[in-house]
Amino acid sequence: MRVAVVGPTYPFRGGISHYTTLMVQYLRERHDVLFVSYLKQYPQFLFPGRSQLDDSGKPIQTECERDLSFANPISWRKAARRIVDYDPDAVIFSWVNPALAVQFRVVTGYVKRRMPSVRILFWCHNVAQHERLPMSRAMTRFAFRHGDRFVVTGQESRRNLLQMRPGSNVSVSYLPSLDVFTGEPPGPGVRQELGLDSEAPVALYFGFVRAYKGLVHLLDAMPEAVARVPRLHLLVVGEFWDDRSAYEEIVRRHRLQDSVTIIDRYVPNEEVASYFKCADLVVLPYVTATGSGIVQVAYGFGKPVLTTTVGSLPEVVDDGETGYLVRPGDPAAIASAMVDFFASGRGDQFARNIEAARGRFSWDNFIRTVELQTP
Repeated sequence: MRVAVVGPTYPFRGGISHYTTLMVQYLRERHDVLFVSYLKQYPQFLFPGRSQLDDSGKPIQTECERDLSFANPISWRKAARRIVDYDPDAVIFSWVNPALAVQFRVVTGYVKRRMPSVRILFWCHNVAQHERLPMSRAMTRFAFRHGDRFVVTGQESRRNLLQMRPGSNVSVSYLPSLDVFTGEPPGPGVRQELGLDSEAPVALYFGFVRAYKGLVHLLDAMPEAVARVPRLHLLVVGEFWDDRSAYEEIVRRHRLQDSVTIIDRYVPNEEVASYFKCADLVVLPYVTATGSGIVQVAYGFGKPVLTTTVGSLPEVVDDGETGYLVRPGDPAAIASAMVDFFASGRGDQFARNIEAARGRFSWDNFIRTVELQTP
């Protein structure tokens, strides 16, 4: 089968770039694949972080053709013509947010007019947006106009898409494990750098800090957790897209300066292992979510996850088996789960359960779903 894929890749940051690149790599093991990516992505004013560029020394990348530029409609037509010239059986679009709506509608419309029989598949990392933006639902529907089939990351996203487009052909395939970061970390290790001994219990929040990810509730849970788990330390690792000072004020108010370390920066690929290997428990206190690549990074390291009952998270975290599920926005419940984990010494059992569940989140499973949707 000949497949064209449209989406981001290195040097652009984020899990979507990683996942799109890895999908292309795995598809290429079975099919001929043209990967059309970006020369320039979002204008900086649409990007709340410090930089869109990934400065990793060990980037995740694969061969691609950089035809697309976010703000240049001529480039959209160029990408569409390249896809038509390639004559694929199917085209897969890696969809994340409505900012892409117009360009994807232009490209899919051009391809469909010239190749009416081609299958257009949207791999939807998000259907409903975390932060509700004006016209986001209408723009998403506009972008999906020429989509024949859809793959989403959970049942809630499936319901959202069917409400938006009744009768659509939608399959659920959970995000595969991101086990590409599991090499030996460089340097002396995070625990040594922070002066933590090898037995100190460590919880990790990892990823961009945004309001919907609920870090405030985790910080509010820490006083109770620290009172009941001596020497408990929380690492907050990731670039702040919110006002960092507001979070630091919570740390001061709760007198957690000795129990919380904030590392406010984007972590390059070669350093990811340092933080996950030093952690015992990964905490994702999301207020809203669809899926989470951080869960799959944690599983790649055999680390259990404490998260909330939002989006597809209850579908990928087995409460009491591979992690904990609590109500969103509930610091007391977060604290209780953290205390249970560290007091009960369940880390080894959770790690065995995660290993046993690995097949559910394999790339083979995901690629088979895509193949069924692109005959």
